[in-house]
Amino acid sequence: MFITEKLKTFSWVNVGNPDHDDFEKLQTEYKIDEDTISDILDPDEQPRLEIEDDYKVIIVRFPIVNRETGTMWHTEPLSIIYSPGRVITVCRKRCDILDKIKPADKESREEFILNIIYYIAESYLRFLKDLNKRVLDSKKVLQDQIRKQELMALLEVENSYTLYMAALKGNIAVLDKLEKVRGFVRGDENRELAEDARIELNQGIEVVTSYSKMLKSIKETFESVINMDSNTYINRLTMWNIILVAPTLVVGYYGMNMKLPFAENESAAMVIFVLIMCLLVGYATYAIARRHVV
Repeated sequence: MFITEKLKTFSWVNVGNPDHDDFEKLQTEYKIDEDTISDILDPDEQPRLEIEDDYKVIIVRFPIVNRETGTMWHTEPLSIIYSPGRVITVCRKRCDILDKIKPADKESREEFILNIIYYIAESYLRFLKDLNKRVLDSKKVLQDQIRKQELMALLEVENSYTLYMAALKGNIAVLDKLEKVRGFVRGDENRELAEDARIELNQGIEVVTSYSKMLKSIKETFESVINMDSNTYINRLTMWNIILVAPTLVVGYYGMNMKLPFAENESAAMVIFVLIMCLLVGYATYAIARRHVV
């Protein structure tokens, strides 16, 4: 879907949820080559800056919520193609970040692009706060009862941190290259905007690093608790197995086809048999209870 907005110094063409016809239009009407379109279609395309003959291609990644599952662990590439007098933004899915850019942020192509990077950097910080809240909520649940669902939620957040870190570093690399392009970051306002975007991106990296360490500590703690519980259950099962071995031995002995004491007197034999088993089981239970295993 093409949405065109004519601004003071350039026109902005936003292509969201593109289909085959949209890509054909990009190729025929806007002269975007096939290789560039192929890169735009790739959901795993990493942040980069590519300079073509007639235009430049900027690819940055932004965090996105999966509207179907409600998960927020993945990122999507946003392609920015700019040429004299025009900026084209292409995204495989709807990019809500573009809706937040104000008219005052679109005075020039360069300012508009820098603002896109800045707003993307801000969105990472918001997403990271939400992810950290999920971690704390899962931690509270796990303190009461260790459940597989909450452990899987922590694993999902850990995946998010990994993808966010890669995307943030890639976006900083793109910003570094843009600052080296002649005439791109010109004027005090643009230089200040580029510096603000860099600060936000670096802050995002620091937050991811901090949250990752905290999540790792939480996981290690609960892994230790799970291991301790497992060892306790195994010890209990082993001790009860030892306790039950005693009567099994007595029963097995009396079941042999051989002459046994008090065999002629069935009542006395039964009493002695029960007493022996009770003594053995009682002794084994007492010895194990002293070790606080059962």
